[in-house]
Amino acid sequence: MADDKEKTSGYSVDEILAEYGSERPQKNPKVVDFPDLRVTPPPEPGRPQPVIPPARRKPSPAAGRQSPGPEETAGERPQAAGAGQESAGAPPREERPAAKAAPAAQKEGSMPKIVPQGVGRAIGARLSALKRQAEHFADHMYDEAEPSEEEKKAEKYLPGVDQEEDAGEEDRSRRAKSRPPKRQEELPPDIPPAQLVLQYRKGLVGQGRRVIGAMAVAILTLILSLCLPLFPWDLPAGGALSPFQLQSLVLTVLLAVAGGLCYEIPTSAVQQATEMKMGAETVVSLAWILTLLDGFTAGRLEERAGCLPCSAITAFALAFSLWGIHARRSADRASAKSAAMVHTPYVVTLDEDKWNARPAFSKRSDVPLGLGSQIQAEDGPQRIYRIAAPLLILGGLLGAMLASIGRGIPGRFVWSASVCLTAASSWSALLAYGLPYRSLTDRLNKVGAALAGWPGVLRCGPAGIIMTDNDLFPTGSVTVTQVNVFGGAATEKVVAYTATLMRVLDCGLTRPFHDLLRAQGAIYREVSGVVKHQGGVSGVIRNQEVLVGTADFMHMMNIDMPAGHSLRAAIFCAIDGQLCGLFPLRYSLNPAVAPSLNALIREGVSPVLATRDPVLIPAMLKQKFHLPVDNLEFPSVERRLELSDRDQDHDPTTVAILSRQGLIAYCDAVLGGRRLKQATQLGLICALAGAVLGLIITFYLTSAGAFASLTTLNFFVFMAAWLVPELVVSNWVNQF
Repeated sequence: MADDKEKTSGYSVDEILAEYGSERPQKNPKVVDFPDLRVTPPPEPGRPQPVIPPARRKPSPAAGRQSPGPEETAGERPQAAGAGQESAGAPPREERPAAKAAPAAQKEGSMPKIVPQGVGRAIGARLSALKRQAEHFADHMYDEAEPSEEEKKAEKYLPGVDQEEDAGEEDRSRRAKSRPPKRQEELPPDIPPAQLVLQYRKGLVGQGRRVIGAMAVAILTLILSLCLPLFPWDLPAGGALSPFQLQSLVLTVLLAVAGGLCYEIPTSAVQQATEMKMGAETVVSLAWILTLLDGFTAGRLEERAGCLPCSAITAFALAFSLWGIHARRSADRASAKSAAMVHTPYVVTLDEDKWNARPAFSKRSDVPLGLGSQIQAEDGPQRIYRIAAPLLILGGLLGAMLASIGRGIPGRFVWSASVCLTAASSWSALLAYGLPYRSLTDRLNKVGAALAGWPGVLRCGPAGIIMTDNDLFPTGSVTVTQVNVFGGAATEKVVAYTATLMRVLDCGLTRPFHDLLRAQGAIYREVSGVVKHQGGVSGVIRNQEVLVGTADFMHMMNIDMPAGHSLRAAIFCAIDGQLCGLFPLRYSLNPAVAPSLNALIREGVSPVLATRDPVLIPAMLKQKFHLPVDNLEFPSVERRLELSDRDQDHDPTTVAILSRQGLIAYCDAVLGGRRLKQATQLGLICALAGAVLGLIITFYLTSAGAFASLTTLNFFVFMAAWLVPELVVSNWVNQF
């Protein structure tokens, strides 16, 4: 019996020693039973343990052993002896401390030592124990608790959802501190969009014609600047003007005409001076004035070896500046007109910490407050030039002083200042925002979207985008094809119950079932105890439990389904545990939805599927419409209800205005805003880099008196080279 009891504890000493051909030694109080290696170690504190069903739960060694018999010694039962229970055949009390040491060693996690009589047998016993331990680990390393029936059913019928990362209060506070505070700027008065349309329309056509006229004058000035020195000028001797002075005067007159056509530029400069502000218009206007002065005084203050005034370059600066103002004004008018077409449009905002501790774009139907102020607000280049313009002007005037007065040639100051400031007047300064903005607005107007000025564009960045039922399937895209009633239930009752719970769910199926309710002549019923589940909704109507949802939802609720009726795109209704209604659905997906989703994913905007329609799950969208659902975020039902709630808080800054439902306008507005922001930043960088580099080069050439290098052709090529990136970026902004 003792041998049997030793086997129940795992691997007995006899088995270990018999393997190496040894007799069973005499019992020694220092020799203890080899522990059962199959015993599961105690759980670590704070770590959840898998639940093992009773059928697969293995009995512990203590439970498998019989009650100790009188033939068991204290050496065979060290724990019992350690607890103070004596049995027959126990060793004397003076030898018991050695037996009590074994439980303490086991409690500390150390392996009890077997002490055979020979060193070889001790090594063999240890190797055998390690071998058995490895075999046991290999046999049971993949053992897992069998899932329960509920877990199997949930794994089969419930779709997988994405878990949201919990940043914690400490991480949220750290991000809030690291996030730069929003600058409180003073915006223009909030004018209604309809009134803005009338305001921007006045003189817009005439301004466009003046842009063409100014460009023609600039081209004519350039041609004359290149051709006039090539023709002989036979003037009578002793005349008032030399040939060089006469050529300069002709170019100066054309420059004055160009300034008259672009009168908005000097007017804006005067207004900025009165407000103690400077901008790109100030730099261009100052260059225009100094170039006019240089043209009238050319050849009188100093001979410049035929170096004509830079009238053509300044004329192009005026024309391109007016073009930028006209382009932005046209785009603002188009945005205001698009916003004024709908009384209550869809407002797109960027909300912080919306999903997965990241900001996300969301859409709601609301009145756009502050839209007029945002459209009239200063754009990014205007804000940057508030700082850059004074520095460029100061650098141009200081360089002219060093190149003229500093070298003892004060008569060269006007020419040096006009050249330096003309080089600092970048042609793309006012085109950096206006030209791509106009190009993008033409596309957005076709899909029913409009950006809310530069403050809205500034909010566009890496984020997610919340998509609801109406984004994928706008009103009219889902229809109920037929009504099937089971169990002798009244059709009016089944339709009324289903439509009532669909109305409570407030999803994309509310409107189709509302139309079906009216067609059947039924009315909505009072419902209580509403619970929204994954795949359906339940409630109590007239003391009857009503379940409405998908086929998987009915399986989860243990509703018997007829064979062949488990449709994926259908809504079922069960009353008091019995299936009573089946409503097949037809979903019509716009062909542009898949390209829009691919564009969002490609541009780094993560789509978050916050649908309330129980049918719209990733599996259905992938199987039926082949959408890229692997890159979509699908939150749990609770989070989807929160993300699509109509009464949730939103950021006060409007990003865009949508006059149509669907994902196309939503996607184009979000991606267009991001592209416009990037294009403006790139254009502004090129404009400032060209201005600074041109200022440095012209300062060096004027200080060295290199008149032959400062020809009109060289100047024109340099300035036009910095305009090419702006034209390329303006065409790239709507290529998505």
